[in-house]
Amino acid sequence: MATPSLWITLIGWATKAVLILLAGLSIWSISILIDRRRRFANVMGKPDAQRAKELLRAGDRPGILKWAEGNDSLQASSIREVLQAPQSADAIAYAQKAYLADRRSDLSRGLPVLATLGSNAPFIGLFGTVLGIIQSFAALATSNGAMNQVIASLAEALTATAAGLFVAIPATIGYNVYTQKIRAAVNESESLRDLYLSRFVFKDSR
Repeated sequence: MATPSLWITLIGWATKAVLILLAGLSIWSISILIDRRRRFANVMGKPDAQRAKELLRAGDRPGILKWAEGNDSLQASSIREVLQAPQSADAIAYAQKAYLADRRSDLSRGLPVLATLGSNAPFIGLFGTVLGIIQSFAALATSNGAMNQVIASLAEALTATAAGLFVAIPATIGYNVYTQKIRAAVNESESLRDLYLSRFVFKDSR
């Protein structure tokens, strides 16, 4: 049977393992945030969608084609899909829907990890805190439990909670920000498609 001092040592190692795990998760989270920022900078720049809407309302087909070809945003690339599709309402809608689904999948890469870290990292930190508190009380229960050892264990326990929050907060913020950006870009792309249909396809079919 393990002695109390051995249990204290094992719990101390487990607490340090939790801190190492949280450090690794923090690096993982930050790497995803940096990668998404670079990716979104390429496809979520300023698309000047208002200019596209003005061209569509004016019925300027060459102008909207020039706008779409001169822009790398999600909105512009989805309009290119609209222009290249067979010019019927159903064909345009399905073409853009398929395109946006592929792009959404690409842009959302890593975001489920951020959501998971944001939800669970605090609990991992809390687990480390509980281990640290157990270690502190175990040290107090032993005859050789010096006060500085107890204080160090408590400090390590609180560090685990702080580390869990340090991982969770940026991950949650990043997930919410990028999810909202994707939703806004997709909604605007669909708005441009509907405006195109109303000005060209439905108008020509009358």
